[in-house]
Amino acid sequence: MTVEQATRAPVDGYAGGYKAFFFALLVHALVILLLSVSFRWPWRAEPVPENVLQAVVIKESPPPAIPRTPPEDSERVRREQDQRQKQLAALKAQEEAKRQEAERQRQAKEAAERRRKEQAEKKRRAQEAAERQRQEQQQALQELLQAEEQQRVAQAQQAHALALADKYKALIRQKVSRNWVRPPGAKSGMECVVRVRLVPSGEVISAEVVTSSGSAVFDRSVENAVYKAAPLPIPQEEDLFEYYREIEFQFRPEG
Repeated sequence: MTVEQATRAPVDGYAGGYKAFFFALLVHALVILLLSVSFRWPWRAEPVPENVLQAVVIKESPPPAIPRTPPEDSERVRREQDQRQKQLAALKAQEEAKRQEAERQRQAKEAAERRRKEQAEKKRRAQEAAERQRQEQQQALQELLQAEEQQRVAQAQQAHALALADKYKALIRQKVSRNWVRPPGAKSGMECVVRVRLVPSGEVISAEVVTSSGSAVFDRSVENAVYKAAPLPIPQEEDLFEYYREIEFQFRPEG
C-alpha cells in the first residue's frame, strides 16, 4: 500500500460512515411520520395511544479508523531522525571545535602579546641600567678628574706656600724681634719655638711657646713680643691663608 492509498482509505471510511448515518436517520424519520399519520384501511386499526413513546433503535456508526503508519515508513522516519540528530551533533562538534580554536588563538595571541611586552620591558630596563651605568661612570670620571684637579691645585698651592714659608717666617721673626724686650737674665744663644694662630688679617689669636728656652721669663717675653708685633706679615692670597692659619717658628734674640 502506498502513502496515497493509506491516506485515502480513512477518508473513504469516514464518507461511508456519514452516508450510512444519514440514511438511517432518514429511514427512522419516515417510519415515525408513517406511524403518526392515520390511514383509512378496510380493517380497523387499533389506535396508537398518543402517550406511548415508540422506541427507535439507531445503529451507531463505528468510530473512524486511525490511520496506521506502515513499518517501513516508521523505520524511514527513525532513520531520518537519527540522521538529523547526527547532523546536529556534527554541527555542534564543529561549532565547539571552532570555539576552542578561536579560544586557543586568542590565548596564543595574548601570550605572544605578554611576551612582547615583557621583552620590551626587559629591553627598556636594560637600556635604563646601561644609561645609569654610563652616567655613573661619567660622573665618577668627572669626580676623579675634579679630585685630581683639586689635588693638583692643592699641591701647587702647597708648593707655593712652602716656597713662601721661609720668607714669611723670616719676616715674622724680624717683626717679633723688633717688638721684643730682652728680660733680665737673658743669655746669648737662648731660643724657643713659638706656635702662633692667626686670622686672615694677620692678627694674633694666640701665641704659645711649644719648645721652651729653659727660662720661663724668656719664654713669656717672646710671647708678649708676638702679640705686640701683630698684625704679622702673611701672604695676601686668600687661598694661601690655610697654610698660615697656624705657624711655628724658631725665635733667637740675635736672629
